[in-house]
Amino acid sequence: MQRYRNFRLLPRFLTFALVTAASATLLSAHDFWLVPDAFAVTPGGRIALSGQTSSLFPTSLSAVTPDRIVAARVVTADTVVDLANALVSGVSMRLGYRPSKAGQHVIGVQLAPRTVRESPASFKRYLDLEGAPEARVRFEREGLLSARDRDSLTRRYAKYAKTVVEVGRGKRAYEKSLGHPLEFIPLSDPSSLRVGDTLRVRMVMLGHPVPAGRFHAGSTPRSAAALSDTAAARRSASRDVAVGTGGDGSADVVITRAGLWNLRTIQIVPAPKGSGADWDVHWATMVFAVADRR
Repeated sequence: MQRYRNFRLLPRFLTFALVTAASATLLSAHDFWLVPDAFAVTPGGRIALSGQTSSLFPTSLSAVTPDRIVAARVVTADTVVDLANALVSGVSMRLGYRPSKAGQHVIGVQLAPRTVRESPASFKRYLDLEGAPEARVRFEREGLLSARDRDSLTRRYAKYAKTVVEVGRGKRAYEKSLGHPLEFIPLSDPSSLRVGDTLRVRMVMLGHPVPAGRFHAGSTPRSAAALSDTAAARRSASRDVAVGTGGDGSADVVITRAGLWNLRTIQIVPAPKGSGADWDVHWATMVFAVADRR
């Protein structure tokens, strides 16, 4: 499966340099997605979602346990509500929420970071596997790796997922941020998309747009078996594309087919001093649905 990475250091005035991801195949990497049972519910109905973890959208190999949730929120045009009572069902995390008012609902989950202790040589191989040997060379030249050349270092990773659900007809909320360290912010309404349209989106990291960044966009047909059909997911993944952001962190995603769509990216940054880690790895996804043009 193709991954898209493009490593780039942002200006020095940032707390620490931002590195965006470029293309590679990383067999051990698993994205985390939020996939609603329905992308539109009637007022008084219930929003139900699956948290899916795998490298093939939208399937899941194992369930993220609720104790790993740092924050689970629903954001509307004028409210913020915390979600509770997440549970595990088979290989999926399950969440639910009964909205009290009509309108667009942006739903997100932030998972707690985990750490990997490895040798500097292993981390350099990790950079190569992520498809950025040129970044490894530059890091070494700028001293970002040589300063960490010791017996071992700590790589810390966290994941963030979001989606959008319509509840009847009401105020728009798609441009609302969930406050995740890494997040896709739509600049056009994903709920209104049809085949042939273009979604404009901005990638934001630690409060700053990601210029000249790369992310991955793809879709798969909606079906009752979509969450478990790995063969269909693999066929769909072969048509996924890499998308690049401009100087303001924004990019256009051309909607070429109906179905379940996802955006995903990985950002790697040197961790803040005293944080207990040497490198931070942030994963982010966004899921939305596209209907046939009518």
